[in-house]
Amino acid sequence: MAWLEPEDVQTYLELEEVDARLEEATAAVRSEVERLRSDLDFTGAVEIPASVIFGAILWAALFYQQRNAPSGFAGYGDGADIVGDVLGSKKADIYRFIGLRRPVTA
Repeated sequence: MAWLEPEDVQTYLELEEVDARLEEATAAVRSEVERLRSDLDFTGAVEIPASVIFGAILWAALFYQQRNAPSGFAGYGDGADIVGDVLGSKKADIYRFIGLRRPVTA
């Protein structure tokens, strides 16, 4: 069992069932969080912090909801960073939850 499952997002969104789009959104976010937080052990040997899981659930929920929105993704097909752009104004909050720090600029 992975540290983030579609059922986690399903529960958060209060959906009746898990569909293929929810599975895809969850897998994409799980992969991206694992890439961004390479300092964490995602093998199950160590417990993942609750804030990281919650941030990933929020991210996957946004990804799923925007994908199902009538307007779809803004910029889809234009080479946009769909996984990152889906966060919009929630980016700072979600990045804070998953433990990413803002870059330091000189």
